[in-house]
Amino acid sequence: MAAVSFPEWLTGDFLQSCLESDKDNFGGITVTSHELECAVAPGNNYGSDIIRANIRYKKPNEHTTEHSISLILKAPLSGDSVVVQQLGDILKQVCLNEVKYYCEFISETYKLLRHDVVPKHYKSPNPLCLVMEDLSVSGFKMVDRRKLLDFDHCKLFTEASAKLHALGVAVHRSNPELIESFDTDSITVNEKFKVSMANSLLCMAAYLEDKPDYRKQFQVIIAASENDVFWTIYKNMLDDYKSKALRTLTQDDPWCTNMMFKYDNSGEPVGIKILDFQSVKLNYPLLEFVMFLTVSANMEVRENRLNDLYQMYCDLLNGNLAKLGCPEKLSIEELETELTHLSPLMFYWVCGLPMTLTDSAVDMEEYLTVRYSSESVKDSYFYKTAYTGLYFDMYYPQILDVYGKLGVYDYISEKVKEIKSKM
Repeated sequence: MAAVSFPEWLTGDFLQSCLESDKDNFGGITVTSHELECAVAPGNNYGSDIIRANIRYKKPNEHTTEHSISLILKAPLSGDSVVVQQLGDILKQVCLNEVKYYCEFISETYKLLRHDVVPKHYKSPNPLCLVMEDLSVSGFKMVDRRKLLDFDHCKLFTEASAKLHALGVAVHRSNPELIESFDTDSITVNEKFKVSMANSLLCMAAYLEDKPDYRKQFQVIIAASENDVFWTIYKNMLDDYKSKALRTLTQDDPWCTNMMFKYDNSGEPVGIKILDFQSVKLNYPLLEFVMFLTVSANMEVRENRLNDLYQMYCDLLNGNLAKLGCPEKLSIEELETELTHLSPLMFYWVCGLPMTLTDSAVDMEEYLTVRYSSESVKDSYFYKTAYTGLYFDMYYPQILDVYGKLGVYDYISEKVKEIKSKM
């Protein structure tokens, strides 16, 4: 096995500078030693290198006593990374946005309301590297992404997300320039993603083609994948929500590995921290919440508890907005109406969710660069890795059934007909 290499700039002096940005607790320290290790398993992260730094240091006037602390760093990927080669400047911008989110937006929210929804952060000498507390030291754990989240875990995310969304609305009112500077339309809706979006649809169609009970879903997916019709549907959906009065900063990537949970002695989840704000943007908040339920909720939640979580989200968001003096509201009636219009979001993530359920990391180079055809898709390594396996077989096609009952495929079918009639 090849030895793991870490960035040359990640030195003791770098780490000392990070800690000393918290002058109240680490002013004037001296880092005596540090050890670096990979902090997450392959398949849990694709946009950066997650590194744990175990640091030993001395305080001023303490010549013999050493103290220790652990930090987590989100370092930019090396230049020879496939993701960097394909996304380049886009990846650089999302790294800058995440650092700005913590150092500017989160710092601004503390002026309005003390909260602990996200990890503590430190100022980094490298503008592309985010430095945070190591949550594992405080007992937070990452769930197994393949098992998805039960209702109690989803409830904690709902509470935390509603608070962050309300704070985003409040900061937008007091500092609109800051919020509107997170303009990532060119990042998230980019021509490069046409390939991966089309590949997800073709992979799901390949899985369904020999299943007569899912002929309708198969036909809808095939029709949507032709001539990038679904790409048009998806972009139109996002454009429609730009005119909404209720807009806030959204994390926009709420899958299981972008949050950590704390548990009591009986094993029940009692706390959450939300992670990974590389994709943050100004948006209608319901898009993120619906995305979360589509990519992270387990089968019991999808089949029986969605309405409970929708009501909870509305109540918590409205309560937090009122506490912050914001007149904006989201009624349950508006939410229920918008769910239909968010069908493209659900459709896309139902087809792409298998990527997060794999036993090992997927081949991102193939997924991002090789456009599959109906004839070649089953021979791709990506299909063989993501659209087969223990957890995929456990959840599909039951997940497809849930979204059939919600009318997602009927909505997409009508949109496909509408767009093709104009071609």
